[in-house]
Amino acid sequence: MFRVIILLFISLTLIGNVKATEESLPSGGKFGLVVTDLHDIDFSNHEYKAEFYSWFLTDKPDYNLLEKIEITNAKEFSIRNAKSETIDGKHLHSQVFQGTIKQNWDVSNYPFDTQELLISLTAPINGVAHSLDKTSNIDDMIIPEGWSLESFDVTHSMKNYPAMFGDANASDGNNHQFSEAQVVITLKRSGLRTFITSFLGLFVATFLIITVLFVNSSVRRLAIIPLQPRITLCSGSLFAAVGAIYGLDANIPFGTNFTLSDSLEITTFAGIGFAVLSSIASDILIKTDKVVFHRNLMASLWTLFLFSHFGFNGYLISTSF
Repeated sequence: MFRVIILLFISLTLIGNVKATEESLPSGGKFGLVVTDLHDIDFSNHEYKAEFYSWFLTDKPDYNLLEKIEITNAKEFSIRNAKSETIDGKHLHSQVFQGTIKQNWDVSNYPFDTQELLISLTAPINGVAHSLDKTSNIDDMIIPEGWSLESFDVTHSMKNYPAMFGDANASDGNNHQFSEAQVVITLKRSGLRTFITSFLGLFVATFLIITVLFVNSSVRRLAIIPLQPRITLCSGSLFAAVGAIYGLDANIPFGTNFTLSDSLEITTFAGIGFAVLSSIASDILIKTDKVVFHRNLMASLWTLFLFSHFGFNGYLISTSF
């Protein structure tokens, strides 16, 4: 029902636009679209699904740009509800595109990331020029939960391909010109809840690391808690961190850029190493009466862990917003 209302609204808007453009159109016509659905944002498969209502308004009775358009960055797409009508001497063509779009995700700041979703539309112009309808837009009610719309932009350009595409009448070196429209939907993730749930295992590991370092820094606490329980806590932190990484790998695609999740993982595992080494070193130093050296070593490990884990990661999180 909601989609029917949207399509009815778009149709009424188009009729109004037709009546408002009694002046001459571009030689080919005017193309526009409204994004009516956006869902299944899939990071692991590098894709998302989109649907948009498109129209083409022209003076030419035998020219329909929509029949030539392809979504060039789609894994697959389909067309439905194609129709044509004549209003006040203008020829209005419309149809709905639905497709699975390929997307290269930027996860450097995951889960506080901003993504630019691109839809690339291409059609051969065959010497006929046309322009974009400035009323092209997106229904802000379709933005997936957990995301907010930052901007929506549609640009138009001409692209030359240095190929003849099997045209026997084309001369060598003749470039075939295509019309290209780029739809850019900029979304920002509301990442606080995702941050807590996705990195919960790393947070648990960090808590266990702090507990072990806290015990190791005091001679009195070392006398109460022997080495074995401290090593057990280190093992627990290791399992918690590994489990968190398995969960993150399922949600974040592999990339070559250094990310916030990489930083959290590396510093957490470094902290586990500090906790294990400090546990062993503490027992050795205390049993050999090197109390002063033990105190200095524990202070150095505390400083190194706090700076690397909380200082560096805190900086990366603050720059993600």
